Amino acid sequence: MQRANDFVRRVLDVRLKWDFSVTSWGRTPAHNKAVGGVEGSLHMMWTGLDVVLEIAGKNLDFEKDCASCGLQAIYEQDHYHLQPSGA
Repeated sequence: MQRANDFVRRVLDVRLKWDFSVTSWGRTPAHNKAVGGVEGSLHMMWTGLDVVLEIAGKNLDFEKDCASCGLQAIYEQDHYHLQPSGA
């Protein structure tokens, strides 16, 4: 639980600088499978989060700000997947 709490704090730190909408966060195993999520997805542990930036598209400044908060921002064509760095 502490890992999820730490993740939330990091996401909120990024949110102070960037406008984004959350499109997917916690998932049950059944929901994860239904949306084509990978086995063992961090979404099922509440440490994976998908967001769409207010100004859509790949944004290196956003990625750098996430990294400075201990998050990895992975651009997936129409959204970013956020997870703890090194996860």
